Amino acid sequence: MDRLRLMETFCRVVESGSFSAVAREEMTTQSAISKQVQALENQLGARLLVRSTRSHSLTEAGQLYYERCRQVLDTLDEARLEVQRAEHDIGGLLRVSAPAAFGRLHIVPRLHDFYARYPRMRIDLVLDDAFVDLVAAGVDVAFRVGELKDSRLVARRIGTAHRAILASPSYLERHGEPQHPDELAQHHCVLYTGLANEWTFVDEAGAPLTVRINARFQSNTSEATRQAVCEGLGISYSTTWIYGADIRAGRVKPILTRFKLPPLPLNVVFQPARRPSLKVNRFVSYFADAFAQDPDIAQMLEGAPG
Repeated sequence: MDRLRLMETFCRVVESGSFSAVAREEMTTQSAISKQVQALENQLGARLLVRSTRSHSLTEAGQLYYERCRQVLDTLDEARLEVQRAEHDIGGLLRVSAPAAFGRLHIVPRLHDFYARYPRMRIDLVLDDAFVDLVAAGVDVAFRVGELKDSRLVARRIGTAHRAILASPSYLERHGEPQHPDELAQHHCVLYTGLANEWTFVDEAGAPLTVRINARFQSNTSEATRQAVCEGLGISYSTTWIYGADIRAGRVKPILTRFKLPPLPLNVVFQPARRPSLKVNRFVSYFADAFAQDPDIAQMLEGAPG
């Protein structure tokens, strides 16, 4: 048993004046409490209590050790109360950056519960599919999907964004469903601006496969590309978390599922040369825990395919 636990038991024996009273508190036997005190004495190499049939008394060493133990335990209790007060009193403005769709779907809906836990916090959420300069924009923490290009940033990985090839049933009815990535060259595709018009797969043998696509529609926001896919404008190569509700509702379906798509890391990043504050840590921990319970993101944390 750890020494702190033995110290607590010893102090309770001294303060209650009885091994049996402490045994009742701990819902154990008197002999078990006696053995704990004896174990502490053995660790210290000193006798702390003089025992008799009906009572016990402190030795000189026991009196000294009790006073020091009481100081240690009181200090720990005070520290616990201070931390609890600090946790409750966490407040102030937190400026957060995230991709537009990710923020709308996975951050904003959880803020009500977050505020219930941290009522003194204020959130300024900057939604932008472009990477925001944290220092220039005064951002405390940012969610980033994809490989990090700025090595100066302090990052914490919280998941993996899996990807899929997605199309609406209406598009597939009109144009047919491709059975191999090579067939995508003959299809209308929807492209997120800034990404190459070459899509990479891993075939059933584990070999990389890259195909060039024709973008019928492209946009600089994932919200617009998602809507275009739902409207049947074409086929998309996209992260699955944005389409969770659409897949469940049958508005879109994953295709070419026997071919794997390279996943993307999901990170939270902080300003360089700045240690994350307590409010930043609580914000990140809250959302990391919440994402683990979300069926559209839990797959990312478990490493399952999207």
